[in-house]
Amino acid sequence: MEKIAVSVIIPVYNVEQFLPACLDSVLGQTLKNIEVICVDDESPDHSIDVLNRYAAMDSRVKVIRQKNKRQGGARNTGFRVAQGEYVAYIDSDDWLDRDYFEKLYVAAVAHDADIASANVTKMRNTTSRQQINVRRVEVAEAVNPKFRLSNCPPVFNTTNKIYRREMLLRIGLMFREHVQFEDVEYLTHALAESGRLVTVPDVYYYYRVHGNSTTKSQQTFLKQCQKYKAHRRFVLYADKHGINMNDHFRDVLYRAYSWGGITWLSMKFNGRRRLWRLLNIIPVWRSAH
Repeated sequence: MEKIAVSVIIPVYNVEQFLPACLDSVLGQTLKNIEVICVDDESPDHSIDVLNRYAAMDSRVKVIRQKNKRQGGARNTGFRVAQGEYVAYIDSDDWLDRDYFEKLYVAAVAHDADIASANVTKMRNTTSRQQINVRRVEVAEAVNPKFRLSNCPPVFNTTNKIYRREMLLRIGLMFREHVQFEDVEYLTHALAESGRLVTVPDVYYYYRVHGNSTTKSQQTFLKQCQKYKAHRRFVLYADKHGINMNDHFRDVLYRAYSWGGITWLSMKFNGRRRLWRLLNIIPVWRSAH
């Protein structure tokens, strides 16, 4: 039996209209020795019917159903059963170039890399913008060059990469479950604690932005809390492990109370200092933490 080069893990939740395009782009890859692990995270629409239809057509597709654990929990479930030499996390509303996995896998093997990273194009209706621009093959082993090549911060993108599965098992890396912004902590640890990273030009991951996307969906108090905590953990980890960043990336804004489109009370965290402001302008309290 041919070894599995890449385990493709796809968390699925309420994406019935986008799911076929995602699966078509994955199953149509020029690299054929992949497995596609789709984890239905208690999706309320008919996504499971789409998954079962594709599984009946292609034996590489494996479908798992679970109680809702959000995206991080679905990715963890897929990772636990993955058998590939490398692992990829693909969002179920996105799509890939046809030779995406072939180019990443060939580069990873050629450079004995734990991580191979591609370009990202952000798609919004009829417009597009390059979020990560890989211009040439570059190899990095030191921590700070790996963060620089990943444009991290400000971008914490786990989906435009493949990761050596043995490396992930060695460092015991899993996603936080039941939360949003789980990519921030995961990618921070992956880049800091892995070995070699290689960048791969001329191949693209297409990230679809729509109304239900994490970045565009309605802002809530819980979402603000989770975003603040994720970025705060990154800043503290970066300081502890000597990860360089511009000072403005240290500023994590937390809108503590917002109503009518107006932020009445906000808190900015910078390293170990907190500054509370009324109307996001008037300083009212400073504290060290």
